[in-house]
Amino acid sequence: MRRIFILVLFVLTGFGCAAQLQPRVRVLRKVTDRSMVVNDRGALLEVLPTERATPSISKSGRHVVYHVATKDASAAISPKELGVVFNHAMQVQGYITGEIVFKFKGDSQPPSNFDATSYPGFAKLTNPNVYLVVARSPLEFVNTVKRLQERSDLEWVEPMVVYGPLAP
Repeated sequence: MRRIFILVLFVLTGFGCAAQLQPRVRVLRKVTDRSMVVNDRGALLEVLPTERATPSISKSGRHVVYHVATKDASAAISPKELGVVFNHAMQVQGYITGEIVFKFKGDSQPPSNFDATSYPGFAKLTNPNVYLVVARSPLEFVNTVKRLQERSDLEWVEPMVVYGPLAP
């Protein structure tokens, strides 16, 4: 009898707690400029052309934090001045150095008609056939990713994006 009473007490207490839980209201951010969107493995990455992020070490010395500032859209992106993207699948902000990695299908090397000079910073990354290009501006980044994704001789194309907290 005592066990039944304790069980009923726990059940009634549990119902009261569940009734008070409210889901968080989440506002999904919409794409603002379709021309600056690339597809990264199914996620829409919107490149924000007028924003740049500067990485620095947090006060605790344990994390990299990012300071975001507004710049001219033609300003260069680099490891010291990162481009800013918004990942619409994860609803988080990310940062790019302009690096794009891609792999040719199978063990094939770049075909003879592959114009490496039209891809900025083209370099072989690893064997047998993974390559890297480095875009110098947000617009060049978007155009290069889209051009590489349209090629039928590539197995995959991945824009390099890092995620981390904004500086307080």
